[in-house]
Amino acid sequence: MNAHTSEQLRVARELHDGIAQDLVGLGYQLDLILSDSQLSELSRNQVRASRLHIDSLIIKVRNEILELRKDSAEPFHLQLQKCAQEICSGIEISFDVQAVAVDSSAQGELLAVAAEILRNIVVHSGATLILINLYWVNNHTCLEISDNGNGGAVMKENRWGLQGITERIRALNGSWIIEDRGGTHISISV
Repeated sequence: MNAHTSEQLRVARELHDGIAQDLVGLGYQLDLILSDSQLSELSRNQVRASRLHIDSLIIKVRNEILELRKDSAEPFHLQLQKCAQEICSGIEISFDVQAVAVDSSAQGELLAVAAEILRNIVVHSGATLILINLYWVNNHTCLEISDNGNGGAVMKENRWGLQGITERIRALNGSWIIEDRGGTHISISV
């Protein structure tokens, strides 16, 4: 590993351990505020706008981290595992992941999708177990994320997480399905 790559990895770690984690924590705090039934509609809209802005910043920081790590040649399945462990600390995760070939331009998008799904599980599901499967079938990368939480993940008006996931998957010419199976099960094919 050359000095340039080593420095890139150091900066990527610092971004992740510092700014990215701070933004995620701030987002969770705003989610708690949004859950307050006493919050006025005007305040709710302002907090929601701030939450969406923070989500945008998180995506930008994560994309920068991924760009810095590109030269590390870390396989996608290992990046996925690290992402899940970072977001879901405190929740048991079971991995069944294969080394799959994911185009470098699609890796960032697919990781962002996985990260959003995992954040939703942490914040909304009450899950104690997450199952992550990654495999290759019929020239497609398939990612399945399931949890044992309360289920009921559906697209809702003025909620943008699942809408953003849909947009990212469409941009990859992929498809996805959300099912309630005594928890939420999400299947993505790209």
